[in-house]
Amino acid sequence: MHAIPRFVGLDLRSLRPSAKYMLIPVAIVVAPVLLLSSLLQAGFNGGEAGGFPAGSGPYMLIPAMSFLAVVNAPQSLFSNDALGRLDTLYAALGIRRRHVVAGRYATCLLLLIALTIAGVLLAPVAALAFGAAFDWAIAAALAAGSLALIGIFLAAELPAFFGTGPGPVRTVAAIPPVIILTLLFGGWAIPDVRTVLQSWLGDANVAWLALAGIAVLGVLGAASTVLSARLYARRDL
Repeated sequence: MHAIPRFVGLDLRSLRPSAKYMLIPVAIVVAPVLLLSSLLQAGFNGGEAGGFPAGSGPYMLIPAMSFLAVVNAPQSLFSNDALGRLDTLYAALGIRRRHVVAGRYATCLLLLIALTIAGVLLAPVAALAFGAAFDWAIAAALAAGSLALIGIFLAAELPAFFGTGPGPVRTVAAIPPVIILTLLFGGWAIPDVRTVLQSWLGDANVAWLALAGIAVLGVLGAASTVLSARLYARRDL
């Protein structure tokens, strides 16, 4: 079991040299959210719809930050493997391929949690800056939903990375989450849709939502890990 935490440490260490470049995708994701927040606030003059502030775009920072965990994190990790021939290093260190797979999944999960927390922390700051009210119940439900949804995307795409390496997979794997996030942003910009979503999120039982997400991710994650281990074992490194 010590091999998995050891690998996670190596994984995170491999990201250090390119950590500063993470600011670029963060800016690309955060800037549209802040722009949306500004437009909503200006367009509705801080009015209310359905009991919620109309200018409530900052909530979108939560799924937007989580989104980076599925679009950017795997690509960076697997690209580092290919460029630095880290797979050979892992073998030389005596780390088995199944531990590499389990460790990579653990790294991606940690990054997903960290980025989601970052979104939760940024959202109230943005709301304060735009003079919009902030409901922590909505933020918590949105965070739980973001973790579950992005976790599902990770479980779906990681076997492809382990089977083929970064290559063309990075483009194909990014398409589904980009579509979902675009639809979410589009729906959030429509007052009636946003009101319904906020009402549902505000009334949602976060504990049950989190438990349901954990259950789904547990099943899908286990199946995805097994598939990735088999695909990775067949690769000629």
